[in-house]
Amino acid sequence: MHDTIIFTRGVPPAEAFPTAQIAECLATAVETDAAVVLQYGHQPGYAPLRALLAADYGVKDNEIMVANGSLQLQDLLAAHLVRPGATVLTEQPSYDRAITTFRRRGARVVGIPLEADGLDVARLEAEVKRQTPAFLYTVPDFQNPAGVTTSLEKRRAILDIAERYGFWVIEDIPYRLLRYRGESVPMMRAINPGRVITITSFSKLLSPGMRVGYLVAPSSLVAAVTKEAENTYLSPVLPTQAAVAEFIRRGWMAPNIERLKALYRPRWEAMMNAVRRYLSGGVASEPDGGFFISVTLPADANTRNLVARAKEIGLVLTEGQAFFADPDEGPAPDGERFVRLPFCAVTPEQIDEGVRRLASLL
Repeated sequence: MHDTIIFTRGVPPAEAFPTAQIAECLATAVETDAAVVLQYGHQPGYAPLRALLAADYGVKDNEIMVANGSLQLQDLLAAHLVRPGATVLTEQPSYDRAITTFRRRGARVVGIPLEADGLDVARLEAEVKRQTPAFLYTVPDFQNPAGVTTSLEKRRAILDIAERYGFWVIEDIPYRLLRYRGESVPMMRAINPGRVITITSFSKLLSPGMRVGYLVAPSSLVAAVTKEAENTYLSPVLPTQAAVAEFIRRGWMAPNIERLKALYRPRWEAMMNAVRRYLSGGVASEPDGGFFISVTLPADANTRNLVARAKEIGLVLTEGQAFFADPDEGPAPDGERFVRLPFCAVTPEQIDEGVRRLASLL
């Protein structure tokens, strides 16, 4: 009987949570601001947290919206921006839940092939010429699922196309601060803030269960998305937003991020080493941070019913096809050959054994 090894969702392990600090911040938030945090709240989110984030990004408070996780913000943005017959562009592959969310809002989701340094810019412009999209959704740092980081040159090229053709670029940056080597690339909003919507959350930095995500965008767009929120839910979850504000005020965020990097770096190294050792025939990403390494398996690998066969030997995988949108041209990609390997919630020993099991099936 095999111990089960889970290579599915990109989740933090329980030991990543700063549990005692979060408890202290929640207690302080409730005790000191009960009349606000325990009441129905204003839709843009907890005002002190918005002020802290605005100061961090160098924007006004009305350019920040805090909600119940970044995926909810993606859904609200899609509700506002997608019109009947609209196209949304993503990287190919892309975050499976984002693809599902945009389709649910009525968009045709088209994927632009991802290269080692970001999406194929020529293919992007060719697709935009066919139809200006409602927006382009991108995860530019340690991309989910592929692990790729978009180069500065490509960030500039993407935003040049967005400016010339007149569409929004959503940069989703939940992994950006979890860099294990190398230097950061400037955010897309630093290049052209008038064309960029920045989305992120505290799920990977504090706790996904707190459900605190936020967006940074021009005030007119924040106001429009806030109106969508008002028609969707009565109130954001103010106690957890207030706890995050308290965590930041106490100066605990930066040390916590360093602690997380120290926890995850050995797991990242173990995954890269295991992929090199057992899956050398595939094309693997070697990200500088984040939660995922991806492998495109060789064409002659036995990928038939891979997820089901893996489960039989105690290895839980995600279906690769889920990460692929409609192709921009040609046939649909063979998602069965694509494997996303999250490493943060498993130990180095589990990583080595899990990749070995995967290789045994191919």
